[in-house]
Amino acid sequence: MAPGLREWVPRWWRGEAGWVGRGASAALWPAEQLFRGIVAARNRAFDSGLLRSERAPIPVISVGNLGVGGAGKTPFAAWVAGRLHEYGRRPAIVLRGYGADEILVHRELNPDVPVHAARARIEGVREAAARGSDVVILDDGFQHRAIQRDLDVVLLTADGWTGEVRLLPRGPWREDLGALRRADLVVVTRKAADDRAVGELVRVVGCWVDAARIIECRLAMGELSRMGGATVERVSPGWLAGRAVLAVTSLAHPEPFVAQLRACGAQVELAAYPDHHEFSSADALEIAARVGNRPLVMTLKEAVKLRRLLPPEVQGWTVSQELTVEKGGDVLDAALRRALSE
Repeated sequence: MAPGLREWVPRWWRGEAGWVGRGASAALWPAEQLFRGIVAARNRAFDSGLLRSERAPIPVISVGNLGVGGAGKTPFAAWVAGRLHEYGRRPAIVLRGYGADEILVHRELNPDVPVHAARARIEGVREAAARGSDVVILDDGFQHRAIQRDLDVVLLTADGWTGEVRLLPRGPWREDLGALRRADLVVVTRKAADDRAVGELVRVVGCWVDAARIIECRLAMGELSRMGGATVERVSPGWLAGRAVLAVTSLAHPEPFVAQLRACGAQVELAAYPDHHEFSSADALEIAARVGNRPLVMTLKEAVKLRRLLPPEVQGWTVSQELTVEKGGDVLDAALRRALSE
């Protein structure tokens, strides 16, 4: 997909593309229905046994969502890996490796947790088991039904929730909400959404799964770490108050991150790149010219690629995201322990 189109599509999906976007939505309605039918047929084939799911040699915990990104899968999967470590287990992360940033981010969040990227993810699971892992977390695994899982967790974000579900290519959804019935747990996440938005999404999810299986999590801004230098400099989010910053993102939905920065009092200019953007030297020079003397802030997803490209004079800061389970923590812990014993 051409760079300009990659930038336009998310705006169109958000309803920000004007009459051109409305025309595209009308024109692609048949394609959406075709995609819906293909997804339904595939799921029926797995449900009936026509398509086979393989049993892995070690427990498998899947973390996925119904959309193309932005629900917090990577930080949640990393949190689960840390939790399993606390239980005394040897977890590994297995993913397809769609973007190199996913692998690098996992390795930075949990340096002691092996990360295996494999197009055929059952091969990644087998490799993890052969290397001594005793449980695997599938990052973005909900639609990957070729592997049986001992716990299926689906994430939905309350940030930007509109109540409208449009499937690909007409919207960012891979499956309808009815797919939640396959999940063992549904985790409603938020970065900047208020309690009303969370409550509305929880109510909608409750139409498809039992309320006892719904978990609520918050991804809050943690410390900012200065990029480069012999020593690591860290500051609290309050350091942003009153500062003009340039926020660089390569997120599917950058708005919640910007809202977090503004909630801390920052004056934010956004430089948004497509999801999983592979930053080039030219991009780095463009960013350096645009930021001037201001602080440059980004998530770890951008930092793992930009830190080696940015000129040393750029004042770059990486913003951490701290995951907190707000409701259902005991249910989540019990489900994780049960998956390990099955």
